[in-house]
Amino acid sequence: MYNRPNDETIKEILEEDNMEIENRGKKNSCLVRTLFLIITLFVLFFGFIYIQQYLLDLEAKAIVSAARTATEFINETSIKNDVISDEIPIEISDSIECATPTEIPTPEPAMVRTATIAAQLTGVAEFQKTVTPMP
Repeated sequence: MYNRPNDETIKEILEEDNMEIENRGKKNSCLVRTLFLIITLFVLFFGFIYIQQYLLDLEAKAIVSAARTATEFINETSIKNDVISDEIPIEISDSIECATPTEIPTPEPAMVRTATIAAQLTGVAEFQKTVTPMP
């Protein structure tokens, strides 16, 4: 009979120790979970901002590239037209009313298509930037 109360006492002490260990573990895990949640939200927030900046950068590059492509062809033809007008002899330019229309060489179809698409994309991008008043 003497051994029995000691066994019960030891069991109670072990149970109390287990309860204390479990309580300490829960307190630390709550802090760790909170810290992990804060870090995860921080990373997600700045990741979202980084992706938005990257997409805006791509859009800006596309707009600039489209504008350059659209104006590149215009600049080339204006230079060529100036050179052609300089080559016209004075005799022909005086008699403009008798002159027949001359054929202007058509540029490459791929270049015309690229310039057209670039101009359309630039127009779409500018339209998307417009702010409409609230109804």
